[in-house]
Amino acid sequence: MKKTLCLVMAAMLLLLCACSKEDAESVQPSPEATVAPTEEPQHSELYLPDYTLEQVLEYFNEVVLDVEYSDGTGDVSLVQKWTGPLIYRIYGIPTDEDWAMLSLLFEQLNRVPGFPGIYAAEPGETENLKIGFFDPEGFTKQFSEMLRGEDAFGATQFWYYTDTNELYEAQIGYRIDLEQTVRSSVLLEEIINTIGITDTTLRTDSIVYQYSNDNLRLSDMDWLIVKLLYNPAIKCGMDKEACAAVIEQLYY
Repeated sequence: MKKTLCLVMAAMLLLLCACSKEDAESVQPSPEATVAPTEEPQHSELYLPDYTLEQVLEYFNEVVLDVEYSDGTGDVSLVQKWTGPLIYRIYGIPTDEDWAMLSLLFEQLNRVPGFPGIYAAEPGETENLKIGFFDPEGFTKQFSEMLRGEDAFGATQFWYYTDTNELYEAQIGYRIDLEQTVRSSVLLEEIINTIGITDTTLRTDSIVYQYSNDNLRLSDMDWLIVKLLYNPAIKCGMDKEACAAVIEQLYY
């Protein structure tokens, strides 16, 4: 960089010597002609250039403030999330691929600012998240009341305090008769459902897209919703308007 600067200055000196004083003055740029460098607009770390605030709010409202299934108690149009650690225990026998998928997702979630953490239960410790791997008959029996006759590959049940909307217990079930690719997609989907994010019909690339089990990773928008939901400024019990006001500040 220094070498280039010296060459440019030397060329300017030669030019000044070859010209008259008037000519030299005529080639000097006027202060008014100097163009200030333009600065790139500054955004928060959450900002995604491909998505507008309106799109983010639409998706957030669908998957956070519109719970797919409810027992009719409490107000499911308000924010529900965990405020304490998720302590899980595995029931049944997951495959090596299942373990790898879950371990990676748990590691990623534990890096999200504000997320309370998800950890394996120690011996003798009481879990608040049961993760079960069932044969088809056992799965249907375990979740029959919730499924109401629907054919499903996985299911999530969770409970929350109706006065605070804090999640405090959950149970997930997976069928073991699935091809591994489908099984891996269902694994991711049900874990994300469990932390307070329900299914979508808006975004086909989402891990919680209702009509597909083909996605094997959370989309950028999925991760944005996770980060928004668990930002400390978004609190349990907040409604649509309160969330929108906070997200507008966080996103830009």
